[in-house]
Amino acid sequence: MCTCLQFWASVFNCAAVICNRQCPLHRDPRSTPEGFDIMTSVGHYCDGLMTLSNLSIQLQYKSSAVVSCSGHIVRHGITYTGDHIVWTWFIHDSLHNFVGTPRSSYTTYMDVD
Repeated sequence: MCTCLQFWASVFNCAAVICNRQCPLHRDPRSTPEGFDIMTSVGHYCDGLMTLSNLSIQLQYKSSAVVSCSGHIVRHGITYTGDHIVWTWFIHDSLHNFVGTPRSSYTTYMDVD
């Protein structure tokens, strides 16, 4: 496993493809709170809505939309009508723990001069 990780080209160590599934509001407890999950939506559907409930945000979630948030911290869910695929990338600590690599730090923002 350690040899494979030397050639791994992504900061994310997990991916999931979810097809035609309504996604009720949830958090992802196995994802790292410091990491952002990337969720990309494709398909022929309408009325796509992503809810980030603990942030009081609802987003129009059209095909080819990309949303990023901490799935561990932010409660999120998707509703839609039609054929829908979500490709999501995320980070689980279990793989980092297995190979002995440190957890990433929280994302920070800085003013740009």
